[in-house]
Amino acid sequence: SQSKITIAGTLTDHPINFFTNGEGAYTGLQGVHALQDPGLYSMLLTGTIEQPAPYQDTSFSFSQSVLIRRGDYPFDPVLIVSPETIDPAVTKPEDAEWTALAMPFTPEKYWEGQFQSPAPPPFSDCWPSTFGNRRSYNGSAYIYFHTGLDFCGGVGVEILAPASGVVVFAGPLTVRGNATMIDHGWGIYSGYMHQSEILVKVGDHVQPGQVIGLVGGTGRVTGPHLHWEIWAGGVQVDPMDWLEQIFP
Repeated sequence: SQSKITIAGTLTDHPINFFTNGEGAYTGLQGVHALQDPGLYSMLLTGTIEQPAPYQDTSFSFSQSVLIRRGDYPFDPVLIVSPETIDPAVTKPEDAEWTALAMPFTPEKYWEGQFQSPAPPPFSDCWPSTFGNRRSYNGSAYIYFHTGLDFCGGVGVEILAPASGVVVFAGPLTVRGNATMIDHGWGIYSGYMHQSEILVKVGDHVQPGQVIGLVGGTGRVTGPHLHWEIWAGGVQVDPMDWLEQIFP
């Protein structure tokens, strides 16, 4: 019978969770934070090959240096927003709540192929702000970064599920406004913010192209738009990558 393999890893202090397709291939998807200092980082993999009796299990480890380059993200103009939405007493607990939603690793992979745009034409290729852009709010230092991809579109424009998944959050937040998060499996999540209306509830299974909400101007905004995030291994990553290529 085929030996059972367990494998784990770490990169930039984040655990890499591996999943198998059942045919001997293992995949781990782990994002790198947009504010991560550039440089060489060690990626460590460890594992065990379980052997049938009377053989002993075999342990293995592998280490490799990974080069993380500068993102060279642009600087957005200073944004003027409601002071409440940049108050650490508000932002810190909300950030912690939002991050915690994207931490569990569902062993089932729900999505297939390339992600679709969550914005319908003609807004699907209109991006007023892209991932990683450095930001200043109300004249602060540029200590913030844009955690997703913004799509143009006024209040009431439909928001579409980009891939299959399960809704894990759907409700109002101070900074993110009316927000939704979808679990796509294998540690991949997508988030939708500032909606005028949420059209799904926690536990719903959504399909690609399904209308899940409507664009709005709730939360920390300067005008109506859809803010869309992709999380990989508990870290926000560039959603544009998921629109342009197939993972894994």
